[in-house]
Amino acid sequence: MIGTNPYLKTQVETASPLEQVILLYEKAVSLMRDALDAIEKQDVHRKVEAITKADRIIRYLNATLDMEKGGEVAKALREFYDTVLTALIIANGKNDKEVLKNAIMMLETVKEGWEGIKSKV
Repeated sequence: MIGTNPYLKTQVETASPLEQVILLYEKAVSLMRDALDAIEKQDVHRKVEAITKADRIIRYLNATLDMEKGGEVAKALREFYDTVLTALIIANGKNDKEVLKNAIMMLETVKEGWEGIKSKV
């Protein structure tokens, strides 16, 4: 994914940790939109591939949480990521577009929060 796009690789490597989180959210949303389109076009292979990649991103974000230093914010993010992961499982198994749309909306909302933090740093 990143390895084949030198511009994207440079962008990620030079980004601050906060910018990297925002980039990961953007990629996850993009993949989930692709999965939504694939469901509508009944393209099972593309749907599974997009959801699998989005799942990996959310799991990575979840795994990088520092539960000791992050306190209540980290705990809330862990619950949020678990909710998104559950939505991805449901969307994949049942082709549930509404669950996927809701997960996209939730990710976009939290991404906007990260962008708000970035603008204040």
